[in-house]
Amino acid sequence: MELLEILTIPFMQRAIISGILLAILLGIFGIFIIPRKMGFIADGVAHGSLLGVAVGLFLGVYPIIFAMILAAVYGALLAKVSNNSRLTHDGLIGLFLTGGMSAAIILLSFIPGYKPELFSYLFGNILAVGWSDLYVLIAAFSITLIVLIKQWRPLIMTTIHNDLSKIIRIHVTTSRYFLFVGTSIALVAGVKLLGVILVSALLIVPVLIANQLGSSFKSTVIISQLVGTLSTFGGIIISYVVDIPTGPTVALTLVIVFSLSSGYSLIRSNLIKKRTSHKHY
Repeated sequence: MELLEILTIPFMQRAIISGILLAILLGIFGIFIIPRKMGFIADGVAHGSLLGVAVGLFLGVYPIIFAMILAAVYGALLAKVSNNSRLTHDGLIGLFLTGGMSAAIILLSFIPGYKPELFSYLFGNILAVGWSDLYVLIAAFSITLIVLIKQWRPLIMTTIHNDLSKIIRIHVTTSRYFLFVGTSIALVAGVKLLGVILVSALLIVPVLIANQLGSSFKSTVIISQLVGTLSTFGGIIISYVVDIPTGPTVALTLVIVFSLSSGYSLIRSNLIKKRTSHKHY
């Protein structure tokens, strides 16, 4: 089947659009989250948000809405404790993970019968994304871009040099809440697509790849966006053609690209060292 023919299939169109939007969204947040050494937020919030999914399934209401509300609470709590030396971010994220998962499992035990929807949130199924899921993702994407434009400078300053941002009196409270709440909601938006187990790949891996290849903050942003979107597009197409699970294919594509970029970066640094040593002689 040719690529153009694949792109005419409605469910593939929804999968590709939602996948690319999610890659852009998580790529943006990853640029600011990874330098803060908070990659664990992806697993903690995604797993903890299963409590919201469980509530939605128990009440028979669209589960992702409850999961997003709970994720927003998680994000707000993370932003609140940023200046608290007694409660660390990684400790609080671990609390979200264990508490949310435990409560979700207990609540799900009260729901009789087989629960196929739960497996779609655990492992994701981007090819089954409906129009309602896509509309939710488009809304989250649009709101994020609007707020991001206003908070871009404070986010950059607090990421590159947090102490300097305090000296020049940049108001960072709003940007901090936007970063943590926005990241948490974006992660939950991706749970239906990639599942709680693999959604962290789009937040973490593109930034790691960009760090290997980029030479400035601007180039890191551009590379991470290109890698995230192209890997997502390629992974979706490959999974459909080969008939293998989509989420793992996207995640594995990113890991392969990271391995290649790490090898390239290592070879490049060795060549530079050799040239430098030759010049000294």
